[in-house]
Amino acid sequence: MSENREGKNLYDVLMQYSRSGIYPMHMPGHKRNRDFCMENPWQIDVTEVEGLDNLHHPAGILRDFMESMRRRYGTEKTWLLVNGSTGGLLAAISACCQRGARILMARNCHQSAYHAAYLLGLRPSYLMPSEEDGIPLEIRPEQVREALRGIPEGEKPACIVVTSPTYEGVVSDIAGIAEAAHEKNIPLVVDEAHGAHFAWSDAMPAPAMEQGADLVVESIHKTLPALTQTALLHLCSERIAPEQVERYLSIYQTSSPSYVLMAGAARCMDWLERNGKEAFGQYAQRLARFREGAADWRVLSLWNHPRQEPSKLVIRAETPDLTGAELAAALRTEYRIEVEMAAGDYVLAMTSVCDTADGFRRLEEALADIDGKLAGRGGCGAAVTDEKEKPAQEMPRIRRTPYEAVNGPCVKAGLEESRGRISAEYAIAYPPGIPFLVPGEEISEDAIKKIQRYRKEGREITGLSALGEEAVKVCADGTGQTGKG
Repeated sequence: MSENREGKNLYDVLMQYSRSGIYPMHMPGHKRNRDFCMENPWQIDVTEVEGLDNLHHPAGILRDFMESMRRRYGTEKTWLLVNGSTGGLLAAISACCQRGARILMARNCHQSAYHAAYLLGLRPSYLMPSEEDGIPLEIRPEQVREALRGIPEGEKPACIVVTSPTYEGVVSDIAGIAEAAHEKNIPLVVDEAHGAHFAWSDAMPAPAMEQGADLVVESIHKTLPALTQTALLHLCSERIAPEQVERYLSIYQTSSPSYVLMAGAARCMDWLERNGKEAFGQYAQRLARFREGAADWRVLSLWNHPRQEPSKLVIRAETPDLTGAELAAALRTEYRIEVEMAAGDYVLAMTSVCDTADGFRRLEEALADIDGKLAGRGGCGAAVTDEKEKPAQEMPRIRRTPYEAVNGPCVKAGLEESRGRISAEYAIAYPPGIPFLVPGEEISEDAIKKIQRYRKEGREITGLSALGEEAVKVCADGTGQTGKG
């Protein structure tokens, strides 16, 4: 049944929302900008008929399109993805790893990297980013070298996986990490899902494919004018055979790829070639003006870090009188602006080259108005310290592989009772979709506090089997119970 209890179907609700006047400071990157509209999608929603090629066996127009992207990006091979960066990461990691292999991955990787570890029965070792104001920072090359030294002899990781940029826009030293990886002849996989715009502007950091990464995944729908689910997978070296990547792409991508999505990706690339330089120049100016205006705020503040790329706007409420969730709600209800994420004392506004001058103006005026109201109520900025960066979180104790924990006997335990037990499920804050508890890990005090805090803040936690209960699935060992809970 397609209708809900109010008699509206999803299409009607979406059309109503599109006419509501809410401005999107979130993905997808096309920002519903009319300059990128296609004609009636029904007219081009077709299957693999003569002359339209086949994404899984490209020999015509799709092969030519991907070859043109390969030349533009300077890669060994570039594949168009219609299952998002998720499908690309699954394929990239699978192409590097034999079942049961060791993998070295950043602890703030997207859930799809953990799903690859689960599916292949991989044994993860972690790179823990330090934090500033609760925001994960970069992975450093010296961390990679230290982690590799700590891995037992004969267990060389099949690949290293890092996320750069992070959800909040922090970029790692990919060139240095690649050097550390290649010293041991280990391929480097970079989840650059939020950095698809890097290659198109000198105002942005250099893309990972230019810094020595072996496989790079980019979500063009996140920061460029493309439809949701469209992404790219770049092969940048000869360390991985392209046939191996293609084998797994045929598994993780649908056998009926949408020609609407693929046409949207082709239009995106065509627009970037023709208009990208001028459009990104204007975009950089708008970002600079926004940051200049933010310097005048008295209570709100714009989070900045030396390794943060400029498109992500992390807006903090430097007062206990306003949480991130409350700031997001105020922007939505009073100013008709929807942000990407609210967390703790900040919101994340995602901008793109498709944001209009009017869109930036609306955000600037709304935040200036909120800041003025807070200041008028006697709010004041929190004291700024010189040293805000905190050490990396404590390394989780890994007791099982994710596969062993999920597929073994398990029971439900109360949240407090689960302390010290082995988790049999994920706990994922969404957005951004990064697990803070992974199957096979010992449940720590920090994980329990995060679950309690995120629920109090109203953040969505996916993965837990009982979202409304203070419970978590744990491995049944030692309990005398063998049921699945």
